[in-house]
Formats: sequence, structure tokens, C-alpha cells
Amino acid sequence: MEIDLVNDTQTPITDEIFIKQGWERNDIQEEDGDYYYWTLPLPKDNPDKGAPSMISICSDQYEEFNLKKGEYTVELFDFSGLGWCDSEEDIEIVYNAITREELYDDKKGS
Repeated sequence: MEIDLVNDTQTPITDEIFIKQGWERNDIQEEDGDYYYWTLPLPKDNPDKGAPSMISICSDQYEEFNLKKGEYTVELFDFSGLGWCDSEEDIEIVYNAITREELYDDKKGS
């Protein structure tokens, strides 16, 4: 994984990023409204439902995190903020640090 320390451009986390990275969308239907969140097991091809995973905020929580509609933050599930990510690049770094694998098969994120 190459990290460009000079370029500080951060790509916001969006539904498109989750789809590109292979996350699973989890839809919730409630009386007061529908929403969804995204999860990614670690590593992403791990079939164990109890495996450590990354989880996004819910699609209706963006204002609570001072984000634009359609943007997300993610963290490691059940680790109280550990692995907090607010950009596509952060997700790649945390994923690689935990799994020692590249998130994208082609290592370029396409």
C-alpha cells in the first residue's frame, strides 16, 4: 500500500465507496422511518458472522456527525471508536493494518 504523505486530499465515504469496496448494506425498517448502514467483515472474504468487522453510521445520522447527506464515518464494530475512519483513504489504512491485506484487489482502488 502506497500512502502519499504530501497529498492530503481525503475522499468522503459514500454509498459508492462502500459498493466499490465490497461492503454489505443492512436495511432497517421501522415505524418512524427506514434507514440502512454498511458492514465489512475483516478480512472482507471472511464467512464467519462473528468475525471482527467495520461498521458505518446509519444513513440518517449524517447531521449528528456534521457530514453532508450521503456521507458516512466508520469504525471497528464493538471497539468504542477504535479504527475511526472519515475517508476512503482511512478505511484502506485501517483495513491493511488489521488484515495485512489490500482492500482493493488491484491495489489502486478502482
